[in-house]
Amino acid sequence: ADSWHNARLLRCAQAPAGDAFCFDTPPPPEFSISKLNWWRNVAIYRNDYVNETTRFVSQWGLVGRPAVNDAWTKWKTSNQTAPALRSNTRGRVAFAMNAVVCQAGPEDPCRDLRPNCTAEDYCALGFATEIFVNFANNSRLDPHGFAPFGEVEEGMDVVDDLARTLGHRYGEVQELCPPEPPAETYCVYRDGQRAGVNATKFQAEGNPYIRRDFREMFRLRIRSSRVHVEHRGYEETRATL
Repeated sequence: ADSWHNARLLRCAQAPAGDAFCFDTPPPPEFSISKLNWWRNVAIYRNDYVNETTRFVSQWGLVGRPAVNDAWTKWKTSNQTAPALRSNTRGRVAFAMNAVVCQAGPEDPCRDLRPNCTAEDYCALGFATEIFVNFANNSRLDPHGFAPFGEVEEGMDVVDDLARTLGHRYGEVQELCPPEPPAETYCVYRDGQRAGVNATKFQAEGNPYIRRDFREMFRLRIRSSRVHVEHRGYEETRATL
């Protein structure tokens, strides 16, 4: 079943808009992947949660097969199309984005990317398939274009428990953790080594890397999902997990 599912995701990433096998009309990319159950069985690989006063986000959305992830990069959507009309408060869900840090001078990596930059010190390049849930008031993310599209309606205590468990077990991804543990951190260190997922290796190797090195990693199970689009331009995705 998983091989067929991945084959379908790969075909739909390469299909022209309107392919009846994938979708009837050209939908926004985040909705097409929702209809295709993209997030079925994906690893919840980033968990920044220490306790009720020190917590940030959990993140998921890499499908676990590198060829499929790579194929969907063409659907990346500029954050210019998704202003943060709602704030990143506790329980709200938003798309993660690739980004670069801006710098003054002719070598500024943001110069050719404007007007899609949402802040002078940070340029978001667009979102694709990765999602995070906020565990605290993270409104500082709003100016950078992280636009919430949904909210946990019930069971936030379960999400807290999940993130707390994984946060203590693996914590933050390795790329965001210094080699030596700072005084306060979401990073987990074990035997002097960073215990979190190496996101670069995960993207390159897929699920075999997770199964080999993170045997207690949780995966997202989706029982049902549907897309609901309201008038006035606000869209949201609802799922039963």
